[in-house]
Amino acid sequence: MVPVVDMHAHLYEFGETEVARILEADRGMTIVAVSDDLESLEKTITLHERFGDRIIPCAGFHPWSIGEKSLSEIDEILRAASRYGVKCVGEVGLDRRFVDHTRWNTQIFVFSRFLETARELDAMVNIHSVDAWRKTLSMLVEAGVTRAVFHWYTGPADLLPLMKEHGYMVSINPAVRIQEKHMRIALAVDGDQVVFESDGPYNYRGLKLSPLMVRETIRLVAEKRGEDPQILAEKALSNSWKLLR
Repeated sequence: MVPVVDMHAHLYEFGETEVARILEADRGMTIVAVSDDLESLEKTITLHERFGDRIIPCAGFHPWSIGEKSLSEIDEILRAASRYGVKCVGEVGLDRRFVDHTRWNTQIFVFSRFLETARELDAMVNIHSVDAWRKTLSMLVEAGVTRAVFHWYTGPADLLPLMKEHGYMVSINPAVRIQEKHMRIALAVDGDQVVFESDGPYNYRGLKLSPLMVRETIRLVAEKRGEDPQILAEKALSNSWKLLR
């Protein structure tokens, strides 16, 4: 069985017992665990310390946290990222759909701070970008970030070649089975640019997402693309390790 990497999950929301069950159920799985604020980062680090390198912790501040959490947390998160030497910064990014437009400049400020840290740590960036894909891409390039994944990408297909040119990838989510615009991307993305994720335990239109759905997502996408599932799984694995080094 080809090992698999879930490139984006909120493991801190599961709890240690459920995380242990997931890792036991799929012993070939590595999970990139994002955080949304300081509290979730601390929980994610604890999971990494318990389960080792099968969990790769990310230090982030979700755009949805802006206005709900104090911006003073950002400095603490960035210090923790440097202290732990994280390989991944995220979940971070820009959101024009679900975040009040009056917070746009604050989003840009926060995102830029995390991009600076990612560059300093030579870490990959785990991107949240909703209706702000071009601005997000331009900020990544301007910041000199060389490795990033656009999680659950549903943006314009014509941006995919430009993302690839800069070494950025997109992750396909189990929601692809019911979200037409995501399937459109799954069919359009180059094999050298695709990775997979769960975004678990998010509940999307009644679909409770989990890392244990990643393998079946690979099989579904391979079938729709007319590819061998094992070959697609191997490509995605290679791409994931390129992002994580």
